[in-house]
Amino acid sequence: MDARNETRMDYSFLVFKSKCMKNNDYQNILLQSLPESYKIWFDEEKKYLEKNINKNAKVLEIGSGDGRSIFDLIAITKNITGIDHNQKAIRKARQRFPEHSSIVFIKTDAEKLPFKESDFDYVICMCSFMNFGNKKEKILSEMKRVLKPAGKIIISTFSQNALPERMKVYEKLNAPIKEVSPNGTVIFDESFGDNISEQFTKEELIRIFNQAKLQVVDIAECNIAYLCLLSK
Repeated sequence: MDARNETRMDYSFLVFKSKCMKNNDYQNILLQSLPESYKIWFDEEKKYLEKNINKNAKVLEIGSGDGRSIFDLIAITKNITGIDHNQKAIRKARQRFPEHSSIVFIKTDAEKLPFKESDFDYVICMCSFMNFGNKKEKILSEMKRVLKPAGKIIISTFSQNALPERMKVYEKLNAPIKEVSPNGTVIFDESFGDNISEQFTKEELIRIFNQAKLQVVDIAECNIAYLCLLSK
C-alpha cells in the first residue's frame, strides 16, 4: 500500500477533541480522506516538483509536517531536509522514512533557519505558505538566504478560487473558525496554533515575492491553488 494513503476514518470524534487539536492534526486527518479538488491539486504538485527539481539535488522543505511531500521527492532525490515547528509532526515524519538516513527532519522555526547561507539547491514550501500571516516576509528572506545563487524556491498555496472548497473541508473537520474575511482569509481559534489561513491572487503573490526581492520565474494556476517557481 502507498504510504501516503491511510485508512478513512469517522470525523465525529472531532466534535469532542477540536479544542486540543492543532493545525497539523487537522491536516493529517484531511489527508486520510481527500476531497477531489485537493487530490487534483496534490497530483499537480507532484508533477511540478518532478518537472522542476534536478536529480540528486539538495532540498529543504519548509513546513514539512509529517512528510507528505517527501514521498513526491524521493524518486528524484533523497538529499532532503524537512523542518517544522511541530514536534509531533517531526516525530511522525521520522517514523515514516526509517530506510532513508539521508532524509533529515528538524524541529525549528522558519523565521530563523539553522543553516548556512547558500546551502540548498531548492527550498520548497508546499501548503504552508498560507499559514505564515505577517511572518511571510521574514520567512521568504530566510528561504532566500539559504538558497544557492542558482537555486530555486517552489511554493504551493491557495488561489483566490479556493474558499468554497476550503470551507467544505473546515466544516467537515469541525475546525474552530472565528472569522472569514471577504478576501478569503480564515482566522481560527488561537488554540489551533497556526491560526491564519490565507488565499491569494496571482497579483498579490507577485507583489509579495517582489517585496522579498525574489524573481518570479513561473506562477501556474492549478484548480484551487498556485504553484510558484522563484529565484534570487
